[in-house]
Amino acid sequence: MSGRRSLKRQGRSGRRIALSLLLLGALLTALVFFLSRAHLFPFPPAEKVILGELKRGESLSASLQSQGLSPALITSIIQTLHPLFDFQRSQPEDRYRLVLDGRGEIRGFTYQVGLLDSYEIRRVEGRLQAQRRTASLEGRRVLVEGTVEASLFEALEDLGEQASLVMDFARIFLWDIDFNTDLRGGDRFRMVVEKFYLGDQFVKYGRILIAQYENQGRIFIGIHFKDSKGNEGYFTPEGRSVKKALLRSPLEFNRISSRFTRSRLHPILGGYRPHLAVDYSAPRGAPVWAVADGSVASCGWSRGNGNCIILRHRMGLSTYYNHLSRFAKRIHKGARVKQRQVIAYVGSTGMSTGPHLDYRIKKDGRFINPLQKLTLPGIPVAKADQPRFLQARGELVGLLHKAPSPKPDSEQMGSGLEKLSNG
Repeated sequence: MSGRRSLKRQGRSGRRIALSLLLLGALLTALVFFLSRAHLFPFPPAEKVILGELKRGESLSASLQSQGLSPALITSIIQTLHPLFDFQRSQPEDRYRLVLDGRGEIRGFTYQVGLLDSYEIRRVEGRLQAQRRTASLEGRRVLVEGTVEASLFEALEDLGEQASLVMDFARIFLWDIDFNTDLRGGDRFRMVVEKFYLGDQFVKYGRILIAQYENQGRIFIGIHFKDSKGNEGYFTPEGRSVKKALLRSPLEFNRISSRFTRSRLHPILGGYRPHLAVDYSAPRGAPVWAVADGSVASCGWSRGNGNCIILRHRMGLSTYYNHLSRFAKRIHKGARVKQRQVIAYVGSTGMSTGPHLDYRIKKDGRFINPLQKLTLPGIPVAKADQPRFLQARGELVGLLHKAPSPKPDSEQMGSGLEKLSNG
């Protein structure tokens, strides 16, 4: 009985072995068959990705050539993108990414210009097509505030802000504050400014929506407002334009080297003489602008004053600009000029010991101190626009006096502040 069971087990085991050998043989046969015909079923060749960045003085063609690309391929890329981008405008650090398929043909190409703009090539139904893409920015309304110790430049720089914001802020108060002479340690400033970001990276400033400067006990506020006719500017809380009849200074951020006085030791002629001007020490070639709308009464050489411009304004005012290096284009006797129009450039012509601007104001035939306050109230918001102005004023003043702004480090810049729509 036990012998019969043993024979049955041996029979079953033999059949299993035979079946296994049969399956193995079938698999080997299939493998040989597949390998003998592998050329009929090729695997897709691997892609090749080429990354590059333009060096100073290098063209895209030269950069692609250094990567080993053929002239035909380079020509194809440049000709496809040429209707959208002029490669003569390429800059160092422009980046590109090229994807080639296994046959060496272009599958995709991206040319990145700065942070925002890119130009792309894609193969669609066998043809190369180009398009431009512009990254979408996120806008935020950010509160910036601080205290002046030495200068407004340094105060905002310490907060991590850029020089362009300093200039935009100062221009709002040009008619009330001379940032060359009026600043004092302890002055305070606040503003709500639009900032635009790409992800967490700051890209650019937008408009300053409201600004405030506290100077020697005086508080100046400028509120941005756009009227129903599309005109925009800055206004006081009472609704008057911050633009007055006369700017406080004909230059941007320069040092006063000599003040208005009835008796000064002359640096060249010697002896004490009246100096009925304010001297602004400034680099040769620095732009000089008209402090008010007016006309050119005189433009040319004036003995010891060197190259000189005299502007005639309303209210019996004339302004003098002396020791200029040269005059701006289209400035001649009889020409009309607008406030803050560049009329000339700082020099050291005539009786001068170095580059500076000798600036004078004459009122009703008599020279007066240019540093004294001489302004007229600005034009008010039109009556029809006053309800909208009051609404905008309430919103922006509320933003200006909200909780203190975050510290200017990379993690906190702009956090917790109101977001804007993209624009």
